[in-house]
Order: sequence, then structure tokens, then C-alpha cells
Amino acid sequence: MQHKYNSFFFKSLVITLIGLVTISSCYKERLGFDKISGGSLSPTVAVPVAFGDLTMSDIIERSSEIWIEDPDGLLSLVYVGDTLSDLASDIISFPDQISDTNIFFSMPPNSFPGDTISTPYLTINSNFEGSNNERIDSILLKNGNLKIEITTDLNHSSSIIIVIPQITKYGSSFYQQINIPYTSGGTHTVTRNISLQDYFINLYQNGSADNQVDQYVKIIVYRGNGSDNSPYYFNIKQTISNINYYEVYGYFHQKTFSIDKTKIPISMFDNSHYSQIFVEDPELRMIFANSIGIPMNVTFDDLYVERDGVKLDITSPSLPTVAINYPDFGNIGSYDTTIIAFNKSNSNIKDILDFNPKKLIYKGSVLSNPTSTVVDNYILDTSKVGVRLELEVPLFGRALTFTLQDTNDFVIEDTYDLDGLESIDFNVNSLSYFPFDASLQLYFTDTNNVVLDSLFDGMQVVLKGAIPGPAPEYKVTEPVHSMTTVQLTGSKLDNMKEARKIILSAKMSTYDEGTKLIKIYSDYKLSLEMSAKGKYKLDF
Repeated sequence: MQHKYNSFFFKSLVITLIGLVTISSCYKERLGFDKISGGSLSPTVAVPVAFGDLTMSDIIERSSEIWIEDPDGLLSLVYVGDTLSDLASDIISFPDQISDTNIFFSMPPNSFPGDTISTPYLTINSNFEGSNNERIDSILLKNGNLKIEITTDLNHSSSIIIVIPQITKYGSSFYQQINIPYTSGGTHTVTRNISLQDYFINLYQNGSADNQVDQYVKIIVYRGNGSDNSPYYFNIKQTISNINYYEVYGYFHQKTFSIDKTKIPISMFDNSHYSQIFVEDPELRMIFANSIGIPMNVTFDDLYVERDGVKLDITSPSLPTVAINYPDFGNIGSYDTTIIAFNKSNSNIKDILDFNPKKLIYKGSVLSNPTSTVVDNYILDTSKVGVRLELEVPLFGRALTFTLQDTNDFVIEDTYDLDGLESIDFNVNSLSYFPFDASLQLYFTDTNNVVLDSLFDGMQVVLKGAIPGPAPEYKVTEPVHSMTTVQLTGSKLDNMKEARKIILSAKMSTYDEGTKLIKIYSDYKLSLEMSAKGKYKLDF
């Protein structure tokens, strides 16, 4: 089961507590602010302010990254980076193919005006080559233009027939008859442009491929009344340009191309100041989806995490180079997927996560035919290599004391009528399945973040951690009750009224001061009730 997630669950919970303590409206509907009935106030009055449940589902629904849940309900965060390489043109491309052939012709001595004279088919050999001396077995062209330019000094009309059995379209061999009318003068030239869209070129002949194309050319002369100036020449120049393909087969040698630098933010460690968070059983998965029919190795030139400018490399005996699968000739057009998992038994990924990094960065390269062993290759115009890194962080571990800090706008008098209020007591009653303790301080500031006052006199414990069960589940089965009371009077109340911003500082740790392992399950929840008692001064 997958969900979307925005920030670490601790921060979401603390922000909820802030909303309760400051009567903000962040969770108004969920915590029942809309359930307060109207009425008149006495000089001293106690009223329920809010009540409701905050569940892990609530946190997940308000998020934008990825959660996964295992069959037992244990939750994990997954941070993902995707890089897609469109590699067809990087593997093999084709320059213009040019051939230039001269054929000489002489009139038979017994020919007369009005005769039609034909030569036998002559063989012209030309090469069809890639940009790196690749062996080309065959190619199906998506686009290409063949320009045939014939120049002759023959003073009679003629035709040239060109047949290329190795070039076919829908099973029919390439065939062109090009007429060369004679009018007057010396040499003359005719040109024909032919689209090669959807033509198939087969260079694999007689059990081998030598990139050679055999053409068969016949000259037909229509003798007129002009003189016989034999010998004559025919220059046949052929240029294939703008070559694009649907698919190519052969052996393409080694090529190296880049995997772009990709950064994966790790949001669970954002906005925190801490001694340390320890994560159990993290896993980094490399997922390669390859639709290119070529053996390949991927080398990670960079693979590290970073926090505040400090970098740590991810290491493993399997790194930095990994071999990836490729689809065989029975699966042309499909992807072959390679998944390589790095955990605490085969890498330093646990140490990496204990560093509490803010981002994971990778960059690399792909080498085709890495062993130089000649095997049949193929590539399609749609061929790609997708590189996906997934960092899965189970909510399983422990956290020594750390601080979450955040700043928000705060104008309480715009929401509540506080005229005549001398003091106000807030009571927060909680029942929690979450196995961590939380202490809170809230600073009231002006628009320039200058502190006017604080909500508590020092850090205030607002949540006590529930006791996790035994290994390996570490599951809380009994919630723990907490009660927090705070009173605002005098200057502290006045400063709250004047405040325009609030700064949250929350210190948290997992159960037993971060010394015990915990797990966070999808059915954990926090039940909250909040009441307020206000004392007013009424002038008569």
C-alpha cells in the first residue's frame, strides 16, 4: 500500500500540538472547534475548546512524498530519484552514406539509329557504415533521403536501372529507373530524390555481415541520329542523408554515456537540530530498467549523501560498478529489470542514515559491451535505460534528543475577542500510542522575529511516550495519558496579543530518552482534549 508524505511524522505531531496550545485553526475541523456552542461569558468561565484524534492516516493524507506499509502495518518512508537516458542516438548514429561510381560505355559497332542497347547488370559495391566502425547486420529506417545524381557525356537518350535486393520495402526490392533524355550540348545531369522511409537494409549475407551493399546497375541507350563518340561515361553519385532508424542489429563496440547528476531530498531530517536519530534496517535499492539489447555496466562516479556541506560516500563491495540485465532477441521492445539492494549487511547504508543526511546525490556513466566480447546487439529508436534509486527508511529506530524549529504567522486578536481578558488557563489532556516524549516551547515575536515572550517558563513536557512492546514487533498496545496546564496572565498575555509570529522549538526523543528501539505503525493515534478557563474583568 502506498501513500504520499510531506515531512517526518514527529514534525506533523508537534505542529498539531502547537495548534492546540495556541488555539490555532490548523486542525479545526478534525479536533472539533466547530462543535463549540455559543453563549454569554461570566467573569470566570471554563469551556471545552477542542477534542479529537490525530492518526497516522491524518499525517499521511497531508503529505506529498511516499509511504509504504508492510503487512504488519509498519510504516516506511521512501525517497525516490529517477533518471531516464534516451540512448539510441548515443549508442549508434549514422553519418551520410556516399558512394561515387564511374561506368564506361561504348556503342556496339553494329548498332544503328533507332536501336535500343542494353548492358548486362553491373555490380556496384558500396558500404553502409555507422559512426564508429560498427558491424551492421540490418537496419529498419524511420527516415532517410536517397539522392541519386547521374552525370554523362552520352549524346543519346538513355536510362539507368538500379536494383538493390538488400534494400526492401514491405518485401519488395529497391528498384529505380531513371531516364536521361538528351537534348544538346556536352555533359548533362539528372537528379532524383527518393524517400527511404520504412525501407529495410539487410547487410547480413551468406552467413556474415561486412556492411556491404551490392547494387545492380543496367544502362539502356536509345541510339539517336547523333554521332558515335564512344567511349562514354556515366558518373553515378548516391548520397543517403538524414538517417534515422526504428531498429538496428549488429555489434556496436563500446560506448560510454552519462547518467545525469540527480539529487534526492531526504525531508525527514529537515528543520531539525539534534544529537542523533538512529534508523534500523534502511535499504537503498537501485532499479535499472533497460530496453537496449546490449550488455551494459553502470558505474556510479558519485554516490553520496550530504548534510550542511559534509559528504559521506555510500560504499559496498558491489560498488561502484554494477552489471545490468538486457532484453534478449525474444523480448525485443521490452524492458529487462535489474534490482540491487544495499542494506546494513552489504553496505554502509545504516551508517549513512545515522548521519541524518538531507539529500542523496548520484551521478554516473553507462558502458556498453563492457567485456568487448562480440555478441549480437540491437537497439530501437525507443530504447532507454532508466535508473531509479529508492531509499527506504522504516520508522524503526531510536532518536536521542533533537529539536524541531519552525516559524509561523500568528495574529490571535484577528480570530478571538480578548477584550477584558485578565488570564487564561489552557489544559491539554492526551492519550497517546506514540512511543516518544515531547517537550515544547513557543516564542511570541514581532514582525522582525524579535522575541516578546514565551508560552512556558522553560521547556514543557506535553507528551509522554507510550511503552513499546518486546522485539521484534516493538509495538505499543497500551496508550499513555498526559496532562499539560499553562496559564497566561499579565505581561505574558499582553505579549501574546501583540505577537505577529510564533517560533516553535520542540525537543523530542523516543521512549526512555532515546535508548530503546521503537516502530511506528499505521494504527497509532493521539487522542486530545483541550479546555480553557478564562477570567475577565467587567466594568460596571
